[in-house]
Amino acid sequence: MDYRTLLAAVLGIGLGVVLVATPESLVRAHTTGRVPGERGGRYGTDSALDDRTRRLVQALGVALILAGLYFGAVTAATL
Repeated sequence: MDYRTLLAAVLGIGLGVVLVATPESLVRAHTTGRVPGERGGRYGTDSALDDRTRRLVQALGVALILAGLYFGAVTAATL
């Protein structure tokens, strides 16, 4: 049994589910500490994530899920 391939499958599916369920978390973590381009707004308010970015992150999550399922199927076929 190839444990690295099995681990890749589990991690890919897990990260993909997180990205599909909460795409804002990835964008928030990626942009932490950066100065926003627009300084307008009240203190403590967050800008909303636009739909294009949300869909892009979710599409990346779906791709990771599919890759994880592929790696899992390859591992299961070798058993």
